[in-house]
Amino acid sequence: MVLSVVDGRMAYVQGSYTGYMGIWTDCRKHKCASLGQVTVLIHMSMGLMILALTLCLILLSSMGLSFRPVFRRLTKIDLVFSFLSFSIGFLIVLSLTLFVVNCETLQPRPRVSYLVTTYLCWGSGALMLWAGALSYLNHAGMWSKRTVSLGWQVSHRRWTLQQNSLRSMFKQQSDTDRTTPWTFPAHPHPRGTPGQASPSNCFSGH
Repeated sequence: MVLSVVDGRMAYVQGSYTGYMGIWTDCRKHKCASLGQVTVLIHMSMGLMILALTLCLILLSSMGLSFRPVFRRLTKIDLVFSFLSFSIGFLIVLSLTLFVVNCETLQPRPRVSYLVTTYLCWGSGALMLWAGALSYLNHAGMWSKRTVSLGWQVSHRRWTLQQNSLRSMFKQQSDTDRTTPWTFPAHPHPRGTPGQASPSNCFSGH
């Protein structure tokens, strides 16, 4: 966006009017395409780009002031950043769209080659829209909810692992108890126990 202001060259036209075209093109430094007059679309594109630059300066100033203790108490500061970012991105995209429409509707239709400056401006518009989306998600508390949900998932997984380890330990202990044979202490039979004859009975029979 700044390059479109500083350099001015955004497209190179070859045809009936050969030269550079842009929103702010310095014709004293570069060869401009002689269109005869500046079209309405170029005027609209220039106005939208100026408005985008103004909002960008306001956004940067508000971001710098947000680090002060007074502005930290504001709860809607992320919503303000989101609105400004969305506005800047929309204005940039609309300004570039009008510029492209102006280049493609020239009669007789020339061969238009868009320069790197144009693609960088498209990228800046996309980045501003993405920054606005991130600011709005931060305002909605998406990251805090995600952090709480992630912490709950970690604690639940840890509890599940502990329960599985306890179950496996109890199972191994029960399997060990089943495979271990039962052993009883060897007690001698008392004297005169049925099923075993005593020595006195054996000799008394004779």
